[in-house]
Amino acid sequence: MLLQTSDIDEARERVGKVFCPHRIEFVGNARKLDFHQSFASIGRLALSYVSYGAEVEIDAGVPEDWFMVHTTDRGQCGMQIGGQDVLADSRTDAVSSATTGLKMRWMNNCGQLVLKIERRALEDHLCQLLNDELRTPIEFLEGAPSESAQAYRRMLNFVVSETEHEENFYNSPMGLKNLEGTLMTLVLTGFRNNYSEALLHSAQGVAPRHVRLAEDYMRAHVDEPISISDVAAAAGVSQRTLFDGFQRFRDKTPMAFLKAIRMEAVRKELLRADAMAPGVSVTSIAVNWGFTNLGRFAESYRRRYGELPSVTLRR
Repeated sequence: MLLQTSDIDEARERVGKVFCPHRIEFVGNARKLDFHQSFASIGRLALSYVSYGAEVEIDAGVPEDWFMVHTTDRGQCGMQIGGQDVLADSRTDAVSSATTGLKMRWMNNCGQLVLKIERRALEDHLCQLLNDELRTPIEFLEGAPSESAQAYRRMLNFVVSETEHEENFYNSPMGLKNLEGTLMTLVLTGFRNNYSEALLHSAQGVAPRHVRLAEDYMRAHVDEPISISDVAAAAGVSQRTLFDGFQRFRDKTPMAFLKAIRMEAVRKELLRADAMAPGVSVTSIAVNWGFTNLGRFAESYRRRYGELPSVTLRR
């Protein structure tokens, strides 16, 4: 148990530390709060049970650094996630994205078990599942959950039961790492998102050897001015066969793949720019990685990471 209080300001402060800063206010004339919150850390994930015991409205804004899976065990919670309206109850889970706004209206007796996932952790895990770089931020969409959503709930029951034991699954570093990965896989495959189709295609077949050879070559020579003929020669196939393989198994062209890994290199350099060379600029880093049209680069970067490169550099 993390907190039990009747003070709405105390509840807001504590929930803000666990999740994100937000606004909260009572609905109607009722002003009596019966707030409970429990908490368990799971590596780069965290599990928290929350109930307010009153009807409240919450505006969490855009979380930015976190995804949250909301599982309601009693009552109802009306949610607005981006432009989508969702009624979360004991039969319907909801997933809020890091890059979309979140508003909620908790009914009097509503209780939620919320899994919080670090944005970077989920993005890295999705890259591993796809064996590819991400082109746009992950966004979960309204729609019927798949059968994996039920598997997520069963896994959640196991996780909750483990928290009741002093010697539990979390005590093992290997167990903790596997638990993190399993939960993230179930979330990505169980709830519809903008990468659901890519995940389905990835599960249906492994890319052929020439596609993987081409990817390995591009990663090894990402900082060099390589051409499509260089890539095809390294993979041992014609340019047409190379294009067909990438379109079928990666849903993009080989040069789009090269652009994606160069974009990721730019982001990594922006994040550690001050440590490398204080005063370095977005322009110098982008040009160094082959991006000469700076306006187009900035827009592509914003679509991919949800912020402009100048914001990444300042952070």
